[in-house]
Amino acid sequence: MNEITLMQGLLIALMGIVVGLDSYLEVLFIFRPIIVCTLTGLILGDLRVGLLAGGLVELSFAGLTPVGGTQPPNPVLAAIMTTVLAHSTGFDVKTTIGLALPFSFLMQYIILFYYSSFSLFVTKFDKYAENADAKKYKQLSNITMIIVSLTYGIVIFLCVYVAQEPMKLLVNSMPEWLTHGFEIAG
Repeated sequence: MNEITLMQGLLIALMGIVVGLDSYLEVLFIFRPIIVCTLTGLILGDLRVGLLAGGLVELSFAGLTPVGGTQPPNPVLAAIMTTVLAHSTGFDVKTTIGLALPFSFLMQYIILFYYSSFSLFVTKFDKYAENADAKKYKQLSNITMIIVSLTYGIVIFLCVYVAQEPMKLLVNSMPEWLTHGFEIAG
């Protein structure tokens, strides 16, 4: 079992801010699990686990894209937590992908809350567009991006670094039949 240092937690959170912004904007597609897991593995000094997790999580999330009003489970949190759990608990990546799903759902719900909340800004955006006030339009747009990006960083830091001991205790206290079930599900 490996401890995650404060520096590693901060670096993963910083990476989370960048990939969270990319996930929100969908520009560079660095938020895809194959990249996120690899980068997380590099930060943790466990590239092998990062690559294995990247392949498995990418395969799991390959067809899940937001369409219309739907929001699938969050691939960024699934990728990071699959890699982190495999690294810190010593479990196989097949097992930790199942254990990482609750984190993915957590971020899915946070993003859904933001998307719903940001709809309150539509009248302001319309007003700024009608008045051709590009500066205020851009400022309001940047505020939403900053909120989402920082939330990724905060949630990731809390999950990766702050909650690592309770996670290890929970995972290590699971009976073998349950972890085997997670392995099969993963």
